[in-house]
Amino acid sequence: MKRAALESIGAFWGRIPPRLELSTLDYASEHTEISVLEIRCAEVVRLPPHPFRTHTSFGELKAAPAFVFEIPNVNFWAHYGGAVVTADNALLADLSPEVWGPANHPIFSRWHLPESELLNGRIAIAVTPEAGANYYHWLLDLMPKVLLLKHATQNFSNYDTLLLNGSRANYERETLTALEVPPEKIRFVDSHDRFQIASAVFPSLDNNVVAPWKVHGLHQLASPVQSNQHRRRLYLSRARAAVRRIANEKEISEALRQHDFEILEAETQSFREQADLFANASAIVAPHGAALANIVFCQPGTRVVEITTRAGYRDWYWQLATVAGLSYEVLEAQPTRSSSGPSENADMIVSRQGLARLLESV
Repeated sequence: MKRAALESIGAFWGRIPPRLELSTLDYASEHTEISVLEIRCAEVVRLPPHPFRTHTSFGELKAAPAFVFEIPNVNFWAHYGGAVVTADNALLADLSPEVWGPANHPIFSRWHLPESELLNGRIAIAVTPEAGANYYHWLLDLMPKVLLLKHATQNFSNYDTLLLNGSRANYERETLTALEVPPEKIRFVDSHDRFQIASAVFPSLDNNVVAPWKVHGLHQLASPVQSNQHRRRLYLSRARAAVRRIANEKEISEALRQHDFEILEAETQSFREQADLFANASAIVAPHGAALANIVFCQPGTRVVEITTRAGYRDWYWQLATVAGLSYEVLEAQPTRSSSGPSENADMIVSRQGLARLLESV
């Protein structure tokens, strides 16, 4: 209703909502002023049986090609994953993600948008949904976009500014340093920021599948593994987290220690320490949580066990482990009766018998 009202009275304000263009690649084919550079070709990902949906065949998924687009005279609103409006008032849907679909993007229904700030020069943009407060989305979604921007010019010297959404956490600074992004070029933005940009550079967005090139690119951020180095067994605790903790963790920790597992908390480690720990691990057991994003640094064949309830399961790490060539399985836990809030975030109880069977095979 708000969108319809805005469309009907917007002309009186001098504001006409943009039209929707679903494909930037198709749009670019009709607008020669847009530069298109293909960085990665399409790749096929073959998935094994799903841990829970055993009667569903996933077979193959196709990771789309990865492009970098350079578009002149763009109006960019840094809300969520961004809104990219061209000089002829087209919203490029695949560069303007919205959880409820591009037709429901807030740009169509907001009565007031932030005033546009003029940005001259060549501006690289890697604003990404959910990346501002979540390690998984920062590492697996936003960082690959920065990788694409780097590959497009071999370094960041040809960009005047890099726009990112983040929380300014230490791991953000560390990962950007690992990719050799000059700190003086970084500008963190959010939904209060809107820009008129003379020349904007965007990597394409594809969250349908974890593309192999993302895994290979991120894997290089860990220190090289020494062939004679002892490979460790790790258990990642969520004792400091607000949700999805293991209620009987003290009990299972004893069993894990007896099988040479180290009990660690990822949030006490720097990004570099986490990357190197996972790169040198032979087995990892952990409750579902963002720390498991670090399995992208594991060596092929590493054993990964994700503890989760059926209601709380998300197949992100199943897919990531498959692409990275890891041995992945789920240890199903039961939600505690005392848990409040959404069932997918419930604290968990791990069966002693189930854990014992697992440890016998590790």
